[in-house]
Amino acid sequence: MELSPWGQEFKDKLLFYTNRRIDMQQQNGVLPKKGNYMYLDPNYTDVFGDPLLHVTYKFSDIDRNIVKYAHQQCKEILEEMGADYINVPEIDDSVEFGKDSLSDHTGGGVIIGDDSETSAVNTYSQMWDMENLFVVGASSFPLHSKSNPTGTLGALTYRAAEGMKKYMKDNKVLEKSNS
Repeated sequence: MELSPWGQEFKDKLLFYTNRRIDMQQQNGVLPKKGNYMYLDPNYTDVFGDPLLHVTYKFSDIDRNIVKYAHQQCKEILEEMGADYINVPEIDDSVEFGKDSLSDHTGGGVIIGDDSETSAVNTYSQMWDMENLFVVGASSFPLHSKSNPTGTLGALTYRAAEGMKKYMKDNKVLEKSNS
């Protein structure tokens, strides 16, 4: 659908499409990869002098192909619905994290677990190495599934609040390492 930038045709199409728009999006999972990691940058700091988080993340061909497949499925659904204008974003090898991101649910870096040797926080989201610090958020996910993480994050927040109450009462690490 190509419109002239102004004039009667533009006004007619604008009125026609005002309540006739639908967006379709997919949520895809991304498996953890050894080459994707985060660390505190030794060279850059924020306004408080704290190190900034440095993210190294590369999409794989599998990640891109999953999105291409999902886009094709959405396109077919829209065609079946009778859509007369369908815009499918181009996904090619140049698509990377932070540029034209394939997913906007990022996390990891402070993995949750029951062993201090293999995780950063316990199941109450309490840091193993700094017992008065609780880290709540998607950073504790070892990976993201295809589903929206909001419900899981809410549950983890309630669990962390439970742990904070216990910590304040007992003033100690809530769980010990299995090792």
